[in-house]
Amino acid sequence: MDDNADFIRESIDLLQSYIMKSLQKHSEERGVTIPQARVIGEVFAHKKISIKHLSQNLKMTQSTVSDIVDRLTSKGFLVKTPNPKDKRSVEISLSNELSNGINENISEIANKSLVDVLSLLNPDEQKMVEKGMELLVSAVKEKMEAEGMDNHKFFDVLYFPEKTK
Repeated sequence: MDDNADFIRESIDLLQSYIMKSLQKHSEERGVTIPQARVIGEVFAHKKISIKHLSQNLKMTQSTVSDIVDRLTSKGFLVKTPNPKDKRSVEISLSNELSNGINENISEIANKSLVDVLSLLNPDEQKMVEKGMELLVSAVKEKMEAEGMDNHKFFDVLYFPEKTK
């Protein structure tokens, strides 16, 4: 059983590494660093967010996040607006141009690296991969629920299409 766990963990690590390298390549082709892409993703997820909350969510210092936000603002990707509830702080949001682009292509951008890899497999192999992932995620969800772990944020982002009978 330990060998299986090692293999699965190492496989997940490899997949994560591949996705991150693909994201880095995709981002660099558009002149955006990985930390900048993380900030954009977090702003996209929250619509409007403060520097303080960005730094907490991304586990970066406020000065680092502030510098990244300033660079992304100067590139026209983000917009800073005064917080109506607290004049000392600003709310960060996506620029209209970036927001429209992300809304049109979000699923394409998020899945491109895996789609490219899956296309190397035949349809039966693709179904086996999907079924295996469904089983693994289902077991993880069951374990988290049994142990009282908060899983709603994580599992809300997963999507398994409903199977038609």
